[in-house]
Amino acid sequence: MKRSILILVSLLLLHGASLACTSAIVAAQRSSEGVPIIWKHRDNTFDNTRVEYITGNKYAYTAIVPNNKNYKRGVYAGINEKGLAVLTTATGHLPTATPEEYKACKRQRKVGLSRIALCECATVDEFEDILRKSKRIRGFDSNLGIADATGAVAYFEIWDLGYRRYDAADRPGGFDVRANFSHMGNPKKKGASKRRYDLIMKEMGEHKGNFTSQQLIDYSRSYNSLKYGNVLASKERYICANHTVPRYSTVGAFVMVCDAKNPRMLVMNGHSVSSLAVPVYVKAKYEIPQCVNGNAMRLLSNDFRKKAYCEIGDKIRILNKEVVSKVLKIKQPKIAMPSEMPKDIRKFNADIDKKFAKHEKRVRKVLAKL
Repeated sequence: MKRSILILVSLLLLHGASLACTSAIVAAQRSSEGVPIIWKHRDNTFDNTRVEYITGNKYAYTAIVPNNKNYKRGVYAGINEKGLAVLTTATGHLPTATPEEYKACKRQRKVGLSRIALCECATVDEFEDILRKSKRIRGFDSNLGIADATGAVAYFEIWDLGYRRYDAADRPGGFDVRANFSHMGNPKKKGASKRRYDLIMKEMGEHKGNFTSQQLIDYSRSYNSLKYGNVLASKERYICANHTVPRYSTVGAFVMVCDAKNPRMLVMNGHSVSSLAVPVYVKAKYEIPQCVNGNAMRLLSNDFRKKAYCEIGDKIRILNKEVVSKVLKIKQPKIAMPSEMPKDIRKFNADIDKKFAKHEKRVRKVLAKL
């Protein structure tokens, strides 16, 4: 009886928040690029996204957006032509406006802060100035990570009528991390996402030297946990999904490089285990690899998740460690991200799409045998 209860508890823990994400920001002095880099590992029930070049009110930008006609209203992460990059993670326990405050203030216009930052700002200070002057009810709370080509990089914990800024340069080690709680919130309500926060803080804190974009992406493919160590090597049959960064709900991972001359990003538009990290340049404008601008990576991701996570009961899933281990062992093609945008960007992108097509065949071959 006791064992049955323990198994049930373990299974229930697998059912984590569907909007959970993990992120990190890195100051220029800890970045191998010499400029700030920021990373977002995205978890969500909505996975139909694409990478899109968008001409904004003031600045053009490249971003991960919903793959539908209303994409301009939503940005999950992106970087603009000036080298300003932005990401967000959900949080749910920051201060909310009182009924009296709602009556006294107008509601925030129906444009997300991420899009406002990318369209209108070249620096972090410019974005903060917009926040400072705003007297509108936002109707949401969020952790927003933002960095620019001048070297500024910070998290803003934002709620209805206020915010607090945390600069990475002021943090030990020159980096900071956010999952799905905020330091300004109730410390007793940090939830399961604190496991991922503690894990990434520990692993980044132990890292020697500067961080590369690829190293940040690697966190999205790691099944390390504080409780179990390497989950894939654990003898535990039931593993709580919220102990690791990649989970069933993983739908993407992105690293933005805040380089004024060549703002760029590494993009995985699907589950991080089955996807490839693909470079995209803002200066390339509409020339974007099809594997992240269409459905190819997402469809492969969906097929991988069906095999890698077994469903038990109502939306409760356990990890199929054999599937994940074998897909992770597939040798990935080398895809470099030069600091200078390749002169023949069409050929560069075509080569990427060919490499992804070969990778997709390898992954599907492995999945077919399991």
